[in-house]
Amino acid sequence: MPSSVEIFSVRGRNELLGYIFQILNPVLKTGDPDTPWSEVVNTSQNEGLSFLLYKSATKKNINIPISIKQSLKQEYIYNWGRNIRILEDLAVLLRAFGNPVIVLKGAALLSSVYEDFGLRMLGDVDILVKPEDVPKIDKALSQSGYQSDHTLSFYHVTNYLNSVVYGKNSSPLLLHLHWHLVNNALPNYMYAEKIDMDKIWNEAVPLKIRESEVLCLAPHHQLLHLSEHAMKHSYNTLIHVWDIHQVISHGKEKLDWERVCTESGEFQLRSPLFYSLWLSKEYFGTCVPPEILEFLRPRHKGMGERFFFYLLRKGKRREKLCWFFYFSHISTWQKKIKFVFYTLFPPRDILLHVEDIENGEKSFLIWKVALRRLRKALRLLGKAPQEYDD
Repeated sequence: MPSSVEIFSVRGRNELLGYIFQILNPVLKTGDPDTPWSEVVNTSQNEGLSFLLYKSATKKNINIPISIKQSLKQEYIYNWGRNIRILEDLAVLLRAFGNPVIVLKGAALLSSVYEDFGLRMLGDVDILVKPEDVPKIDKALSQSGYQSDHTLSFYHVTNYLNSVVYGKNSSPLLLHLHWHLVNNALPNYMYAEKIDMDKIWNEAVPLKIRESEVLCLAPHHQLLHLSEHAMKHSYNTLIHVWDIHQVISHGKEKLDWERVCTESGEFQLRSPLFYSLWLSKEYFGTCVPPEILEFLRPRHKGMGERFFFYLLRKGKRREKLCWFFYFSHISTWQKKIKFVFYTLFPPRDILLHVEDIENGEKSFLIWKVALRRLRKALRLLGKAPQEYDD
């Protein structure tokens, strides 16, 4: 484990992240009287790491200014209570479903590897069900008072949309119901069809959420899923990377690296896995075997992927930057053009399902979305040259 002065290259580009790492790492000693606490806390909040920062600093008896410490404590206590309420409401629903359910991401990790319900914020709770079970679970949710903003008009597996969100006025639980491991839309169609969902279900392992028995992903599938999810968000917040760090650190004996590598190839997730593991090691010193990183390291990177990796090395993480990576992985120019077209013009029925629109806007919906996405792409391309010249 590195000493407090051996800060990795990526993390070292942001001194504030260096402070956060030293506090989070159980081995490193820290207590720098010149720590800029307000900036450190703001950065940790933006990265989703503030609850972890508070608990680690408290455990190490680090001298935090009293006003900042009290604010962090109140936020932690509030988050702990909110998460308990969410998981209790989830447990009630799980008992009502009567069908196998796999709990994904944050809710599964809080109930398995985190060992403290206050250490991670829950947004929506993601659960995976089998496509044929969706109508029954939709009915159970409706009977329990949960509603969706969108009508569940289809639930077959598509390359565009495989989920819907439910909520209830009297509950903090937002339930994100999935019927495929890969959620929605472009560019995920590139690998969604390669993921063996039968294997995902057959190898899922038991998990208890409060008093309800449920399933969660096998450790090797958990790591692949978290890596795919983090890449999809361009690693814009480090809590996604910390999740990966936790899974590896908590399950060293259970994690089968050979299976991880083999199935990352089968599922076409080898590159997202590499970048996720590399970032976890860079930022948090995760114990990733060097031979694993070397095996996964991309050998033939296109220009877009090289630029994406350059930005990661510079510590630049922003939503949609992963499009450079995905674009590089499309084999022919005909497919690249198709990728751009379907990014700008998804099928109309999908857009009607995911967009909040007025009736009069339906005829202009496709062009409205296309223009919005085109503007985002142009903004990314406009920033790219300046960032590349840094």
